[in-house]
Amino acid sequence: MIRLTRVELRRLAARRIGWFTLFGVLAIVLVTLAGVFFQARDLDLARAGMNEDYAQVLADHERFEAQCLQEEALERRRTGDPAVDFGCTDMQPPTIEEMYGTMPSLAEQYGFLLQGLVYPFAFLALVMGSTAVAAEFSHRTMGSWLTFEPRRTPVVVSKIVAPALAALPVTVAGLALVLVGVPAVFRWFRLDDGVSGQEWVDLAWTAVRLVVVAMAAGALGAGAAFLVRHSGVVVGVVVGYLVLVEGMLGGGLSAVQPYLLGRNISAFVQDGTTWETWTNCTGFDGCEPVRHSLSMAHGATVLAALVGVVLLIAWARFRTADID
Repeated sequence: MIRLTRVELRRLAARRIGWFTLFGVLAIVLVTLAGVFFQARDLDLARAGMNEDYAQVLADHERFEAQCLQEEALERRRTGDPAVDFGCTDMQPPTIEEMYGTMPSLAEQYGFLLQGLVYPFAFLALVMGSTAVAAEFSHRTMGSWLTFEPRRTPVVVSKIVAPALAALPVTVAGLALVLVGVPAVFRWFRLDDGVSGQEWVDLAWTAVRLVVVAMAAGALGAGAAFLVRHSGVVVGVVVGYLVLVEGMLGGGLSAVQPYLLGRNISAFVQDGTTWETWTNCTGFDGCEPVRHSLSMAHGATVLAALVGVVLLIAWARFRTADID
């Protein structure tokens, strides 16, 4: 089986899907870093008084306030009431932070990015795994593997393990670019880039769990391709699940929230997650918040169960189904 996995890894490295996945990960990271850069740049220019958009907002506010004061004075003369007050000076322009937000600390920025990047990284790994296996069925080359290794179990295992292993360097490359790029942006704009030792430990474990999710997604994509034998169908099922279950059903039924894939990925990667729902929204006092939480162990259990069930069914089908 190790020999088959090595061969499959070499084949995967020679195919375009592996490189497309790597370029996709790098492109996502570059877009993410660009967002960090532009936010830091806007804040820096605004604080230096050189941001044209913010200067225009201040100028518009000054004109509005002057016009308001003029109308207020006219109304006082017209009514003869000096107490007329339009509240012109009560309306203040937005602060720089209100307009552009605030830059989090470097550790917080790392945390936000890792929490967000896990989903596109996992999706790309899933596409890589499903495409690698589905192509074998589309090109009718799966049977050649059985002439090379007549036992089907080692073949299916190697084709599931290989995308999982291939997702490792691809994801690590993306994480390395994040770990290098974010502090470079912070230093360029003279922002505090200090990270404590414990924060580095927490970030390291978050990164490790992100890599595990990406590897599991690669294996899941390969297993799903053994079931439907078409990468487009796998992607369609995933997108449909995200829209119908995660979006519509999950948004309307709070009872299913602990079992949603997104919630459990967040719980696993973030070492636990929390969210709020609202109840008793009939009175004048407003809705009452209800806080919910999921542990990392719960997330790991749900994810492992999902991947395990799909892979087990894929193995069973491949052992008994016709190759063509």
